Amino acid sequence: MKKDLHPGWSEQEQLEGKRMHQVWEQFFSEAQQTEQGADPSLSKGSEDLKLSAVLAQHEAALMSYPNVIGVADGIRMRRGKPTGERCLVVFVNRKLPKSKLRKSEILPGEIDGIPIDVVEVGNVEPLPL
Repeated sequence: MKKDLHPGWSEQEQLEGKRMHQVWEQFFSEAQQTEQGADPSLSKGSEDLKLSAVLAQHEAALMSYPNVIGVADGIRMRRGKPTGERCLVVFVNRKLPKSKLRKSEILPGEIDGIPIDVVEVGNVEPLPL
């Protein structure tokens, strides 16, 4: 049974959520059209395997950075739009400028050739049951 979620989002947050929904819908629509014309013998399987292996090997180390609340494989975003580039997504409470971080607190730009995209998600709280 699906429950309706009623988060306490501001009107601006709701508009941003709708905008992001539209951006991702467009991205997946374009990706599907590209895949339909692609050579089926070309597979991203090896890329997915490498991404999964790098995530498994480095997840604990990435989670040890301050402000990091999660790590996943995903698609890099630039200027609010997905680029199609596979990456490790590191979720943080709040993005800070490098000048506000100690050298040891700065996340790497890539690990084993896999780029890292840092995404600010704010405070994460469980939903009430």
